[in-house]
Parts: sequence; C-alpha cells; structure tokens
Amino acid sequence: MTHYRNTIFLILSDDQKRWLMDDTIEETFYLVSRPQPARVEGFLLNSPSVDIQSGKYFVDLTDEERSSACHCRNGFRNSFSEAIRSFGDEHS
Repeated sequence: MTHYRNTIFLILSDDQKRWLMDDTIEETFYLVSRPQPARVEGFLLNSPSVDIQSGKYFVDLTDEERSSACHCRNGFRNSFSEAIRSFGDEHS
C-alpha cells in the first residue's frame, strides 16, 4: 500500500502565503510492479497505481470511479476555504 501526500502552497501576495501538507490531502493506493501500458501525460503514477476499492488501474477508472477514489477532495476544499478565511481575518 502506498500513501501519496499532496502539498498546497498558496500565494496570494508576497505577505500572504500558506503551506499545507497533511493527511487530509493524502491518497492511499496500491503501487504495482506491472504498470498498465496506457499513459496519461502529466500523471506518471497513474499507470502503476491501482485503486484499493475497485482493484482497477487509475488510468482505467471512469470519471465517476475516479471521483469517488479521490478521498482528499474535501481536504483540498477545506484547506483553500480555511486559507481564504484566514487571509480575510488578517485584513479585517
């Protein structure tokens, strides 16, 4: 099992920067030794990555399956909402 931790570095200005890297934006999947031959430009890990729930390669997932496989979507939304809220609080 592989854990992939995403990172957000949000810059609104020279003085307004926020960094986030925690388990709310972490992906968990299988990284296998036999990658799916299909490739998606810019997403190098998708061909050797298998969704734990469905057992499918990420490149083979439908849009609906891919959406449910990304468990960190709420983490991204919450991170941006919190950063924007804190930027607003600093300037109130």
